[in-house]
Amino acid sequence: MKDKPDPFEEPSRRLRGGDPEELAEKSGALFSEGRLIIPFLSWEIVLRHPSLEFLMPDFLNTYTLKLLTLLYLDRADGTPIANHWIPYRELSDGLFYSKSFSDTVEERIRSRFARGPGEMIAAALSLGGEAVEQGDAAIILRTFPRIPLLIIVWGEDEEFSASCNILFDASATHYLNAFELKMLAGEIASRIISIANGKLSL
Repeated sequence: MKDKPDPFEEPSRRLRGGDPEELAEKSGALFSEGRLIIPFLSWEIVLRHPSLEFLMPDFLNTYTLKLLTLLYLDRADGTPIANHWIPYRELSDGLFYSKSFSDTVEERIRSRFARGPGEMIAAALSLGGEAVEQGDAAIILRTFPRIPLLIIVWGEDEEFSASCNILFDASATHYLNAFELKMLAGEIASRIISIANGKLSL
């Protein structure tokens, strides 16, 4: 039985052989003193080049975020942010994963904040979010430099059940594909909920 391929292997190989200045320019990162510095929320993910050794805050230091960082740098093509929000299903290949995205990411936010949308704002602000006027509560979170997320929650009332929409900039798939963006949104949702539940303190 063949071993599963290591998802780190191919992007790591390309990144080690790449020009770090060009990688930084295309991804919105900074290259300085042998390190790629990638803003993420209110923090930085630092990647030594070419060793690809990570330096990052403990609460971000997960297998998934390390992989997404490599994939982000590897896929980045320098496309500017479009400043046009679209739902997940309108991303390239997003329709294929849209039910899974709704059930596993948006539903977690919806169910946790159905009766207290303002709690989402408080939790997301501690991650560096920017509150905006949409729905009952909405926040923009700047994850990787070229992948902002807009999370909108409508709380439940006597007439309507709660709902949640997570929107992406139309340029997002120039940096991660639809499946990877689902992973990224899931990582952000988990941290918002952990903060709101008092399980993560920053």
